[in-house]
Amino acid sequence: MNFDPHWSWEDAARRGGVTADGTYNASGIALPEQRAIIWCRTDGSVIELSGAQIRNQVMQLAARLGELGVGRGDRVAGMFSKRPESLTAALAVWYLGAIYVPLFSGFSGDGLRVRMDDSQPGVMITDSVSEHLLDDVQADFPDLARIVVDADGPIFGDVDTSIGDYAPAPTKADDLATIMYTSGTTGKPKGCLMPHDIIIGLSSYITHALALQPGEVLFSGADAGWSFGLFTTGLAPLSAGNPRVIYEGPFKATEWWAVMDRSGAHHLAAAPTAYRQLASGGSDAIPAGFTAASSAGEPLDAPTAQWFQDNADVTIYDCYGLSEIGMVVGNLRTPGAPPPIPGSMGIALPGYDVEILDDDMNPISGIGVGRLAVKDNGHLISRGYWNRMPEWEARFHADWFVTEDLVRRDEDGRFWYESRADDVIVASGMNVGPSEVETALMAHPLIADAGVVGIPDPVKGTIVTAHVVLNGEEPADLHNILRAWVGERVGRHATARKVVVWDELPRTASGKLQRVNLRQALIDASLEAPDSPESPMSPDGRNSKQ
Repeated sequence: MNFDPHWSWEDAARRGGVTADGTYNASGIALPEQRAIIWCRTDGSVIELSGAQIRNQVMQLAARLGELGVGRGDRVAGMFSKRPESLTAALAVWYLGAIYVPLFSGFSGDGLRVRMDDSQPGVMITDSVSEHLLDDVQADFPDLARIVVDADGPIFGDVDTSIGDYAPAPTKADDLATIMYTSGTTGKPKGCLMPHDIIIGLSSYITHALALQPGEVLFSGADAGWSFGLFTTGLAPLSAGNPRVIYEGPFKATEWWAVMDRSGAHHLAAAPTAYRQLASGGSDAIPAGFTAASSAGEPLDAPTAQWFQDNADVTIYDCYGLSEIGMVVGNLRTPGAPPPIPGSMGIALPGYDVEILDDDMNPISGIGVGRLAVKDNGHLISRGYWNRMPEWEARFHADWFVTEDLVRRDEDGRFWYESRADDVIVASGMNVGPSEVETALMAHPLIADAGVVGIPDPVKGTIVTAHVVLNGEEPADLHNILRAWVGERVGRHATARKVVVWDELPRTASGKLQRVNLRQALIDASLEAPDSPESPMSPDGRNSKQ
């Protein structure tokens, strides 16, 4: 099903600025000239940056990086709170032809150390809110230089005309620009290799699914340490001429609506978890200017989609993508496309061939359930895994990138999410690799064995649950102990909402953890909601902590 049979990647590349010889630097994307980045502070103030200010400040930051010896091919990490530099730091690194390594500001301890050890950045750009997270890992990276930006840093001030013309390094479109880490079920997080033309790779999504109108202002709370925040709802819509709102505060339904109101934002892009939380806050605070919504990152449930239709007269256009491939399936705003049905992921975006495969990797025609697979069209937004190319190559069957997601195709060609074929947990729109959390848990002296799985939750979509075997007696505050331990070593997003104590975890004869049995035990035990004050019984008859 294709609602733009004339879509051409070559035309998209040309429109995006790729030259005939393939020269292209992502820091040269077009930017809105008047209002580009709109930063809403928690004190109620609003700071706006024009395209000219952004380019000038990119050159200022690039100059500081140059003074530290950063050049073509060097790796520079960035870790920020919600502020403009979370986007502009990437532009400054690319401006020099260097490689940007975005890191989620929720990482800490080993969660940060593992990614830095793998990518080996020479410089870290951060802010005063996030800088303390480096204190626990700095000893492991004695040569790491820091650039700390803050309210009085280079992002502010008038345009300095003495700096000169904006002249990015003459990189090629397929040169490496970004190493973006994503979680998996086994081993360490994998660094997706993203080239300079990643914005071109997202152009079908920007044109047909997000489909912002000229001048339409986009607000997203997505963190720029992930692809959805940095690229999909960040630099890609900016390159299309649409202002992007950044809110520095934590999520709160009334605050998000207030930010949209005072920034003039019309379009909200967020994970379904955020929409569920917005809906639970009621409809009284919804601003009149809210007219459009997009979602991605986890399945959008039909009741939440219907709530926004009924209470805001806004249809949420849900889409599907991965850091490896980009946004490939979605509900399209293209004239003539089938209207969204609550709960459906939509159809293949123009420019992509999408199939479902059975267990033998054969295509399933018509109605059916199978692995979602995307044909390599030369414009997948990642081209490999950093230092782990055999694992990248193993993701392919012939020319098809085979995902770990099981989907159903209906009689109209729409796709519906069923489940993950692997064990990655998508909690509040963020991937949590169970192996990474298990490794952290096993490092605690209380834990003799550990297993981590996700279970459905009506608000979060999925929550992390930890199943442990203890060394000795169970302390009364086990749950809090383990939450703090994992939060320090992996990040708060990966901490368990439920902890279940076992005498022995279910494993196969070869020692492989049987995660399906962990999930089934939770179902059988009928564990209560995460915020319940009571302690339900674990599968072995002992108390589980919430």
